[in-house]
Amino acid sequence: MKAILSLITIFFLLSVGKITAQEALAMTSPSDTKTAKSNAPTLPIFEFRASSADIDLNSVSKDMIGEHAFGQSVSEKLYLLESKYTYAVPIVPGNPQTRTMIRKPAIYDAVRKIEKHLKKSVKKGEISAETASSDFNKVLDVAFNVLTAETEGFEKAIAETNDVNSLTNLFTKRVKLVF
Repeated sequence: MKAILSLITIFFLLSVGKITAQEALAMTSPSDTKTAKSNAPTLPIFEFRASSADIDLNSVSKDMIGEHAFGQSVSEKLYLLESKYTYAVPIVPGNPQTRTMIRKPAIYDAVRKIEKHLKKSVKKGEISAETASSDFNKVLDVAFNVLTAETEGFEKAIAETNDVNSLTNLFTKRVKLVF
């Protein structure tokens, strides 16, 4: 009886040792050390097809645009933004009054918020005028190229963004324009 009990104990200890060894091997597997797990969620990157706006920019004369704090190029792009994103609709047929409608208002309003924020930041001396100008140029390029694209996810990301700095980063760093 003692011999049988000792054999059962030895089998039990050997099987437990084998299972423990397999678990230890699985925990120290090199495949786990290669993948670093981070707790921060990865933010989506939005990719849109892009085209050059040079033809549209060449059609804008200096008489059509005004002065802008970020330069001539930004002034031309703002004029194009206004002409592409807004249109007039008659209030009542036969009445000369019109109502201004905005295509993709979430994107248009976000661009206006970013412009206002960048102007204030430059005025306070928080960022340089050159940095603000290049950031706003990128924002305007994104706005032109997403006008005709499917932007539900992008507009949702804009709506979820509370901070203007995050909104600027969304337009400048999380949008990839493919030419």
